[in-house]
Amino acid sequence: MRFLVATIVLIGLCGQANAQGKSKKPQPQQPSTRYLSFSEGSLDGSATYLIDGVLKLTSQGSQITDASIDVCYPTSTLSRRVDRLVIPLKADGANFSGAGASSAGDRVAVSIKRSGSKDEQQLNGSLKLPDHSVAIAATGLTFSEEDPTALPSGSTAEDETEDVSDKPVPDPGTLSVTTKLPNVVDLVKLVRTEGARMDPAGLVPNCADLRGGTSSISIDVDPERAPALLEKVKKLPGVATAEYGQVADKSQLVKLKAKPGDADLIAALGRALPKAIPDATIVSSGKDAGRGEIQMALTRKVSYLDPMGAQEAISLRATAWQDPQDKSVSYVQLRGVDARLVDTGKEKVFSVGPAESEGEDAVVASDLDTATAQQAIAAALASDLHGQIWAEDAWVSK
Repeated sequence: MRFLVATIVLIGLCGQANAQGKSKKPQPQQPSTRYLSFSEGSLDGSATYLIDGVLKLTSQGSQITDASIDVCYPTSTLSRRVDRLVIPLKADGANFSGAGASSAGDRVAVSIKRSGSKDEQQLNGSLKLPDHSVAIAATGLTFSEEDPTALPSGSTAEDETEDVSDKPVPDPGTLSVTTKLPNVVDLVKLVRTEGARMDPAGLVPNCADLRGGTSSISIDVDPERAPALLEKVKKLPGVATAEYGQVADKSQLVKLKAKPGDADLIAALGRALPKAIPDATIVSSGKDAGRGEIQMALTRKVSYLDPMGAQEAISLRATAWQDPQDKSVSYVQLRGVDARLVDTGKEKVFSVGPAESEGEDAVVASDLDTATAQQAIAAALASDLHGQIWAEDAWVSK
């Protein structure tokens, strides 16, 4: 009897050990997805900076089980417009190939070879289109586990806890609109009908626009007409978002308790400008009805330039509006002070170029320091209208 019990116990222990042994068998590796971003290549033999591509590879162990490409490329050597191709690829070792239709409907054939080490990858290949080809030759690439083509998520908790004292100032003179690409034409027609102004940069879609299927467009309009235009824009087909823009540089602003009328603002600028730029003379003033801007033109005599028959022509643009979120607050924005050297007589000697140049090799086009002049005008205008200016991260009364 004891022998029988011992035998049963032994059999049970062996079965348990066998089950544990089976449970410890290695699990199959889970599929992993990685991305290679590339931007180097050429169009019909000419180098181009308009390539924006991502090769997506899904593998299980050392075996690639799935591959696809999302690439934007120039449509011609003379155009900045890009087209986009998103297709699956067939993997054959380190070679990938496939064909499909682009966003514009062109038939495109893809052939790419991947090489390199674990730390550094290279891609070489081509996109064959009906009337031209795009060569891909990218080196020094590294894998990423995050999809570079993914659209950015919305606001974060960090954004929501931003310092209230530094909150953005809405600019009703500018509308920021996001619309589906096929509906950009409808937006342009409305803006033209309403007599507003549009930044044409949004009319040429880039790769981010093609991937998102939308275009971001900025519209300039008289702040008094902005609410009505904003409502019309929101009703257009394909419009995803439409809202007031934001003032990028609050040092351009004068904060007031009440919005001045056009005549009052022109008069106040007429008093402030001689204080800010003592040797300048106001030549003309008026209003751009499309933007609702007050425009002032001045001339400035500079002693060392006078014998050369030269003087400065200065222009200033200003807009006044009531804060759409807080009716007890209004603003005047100085939208830029430009200065250039011009002839004092009828004979024209000095060429007409850009008012300001940018970069380290900028050519000085005037004697006036326009940035300092703008700050001085804002301070003088705030003093005249009993307002405030933005200085050292705070509103300061003048």
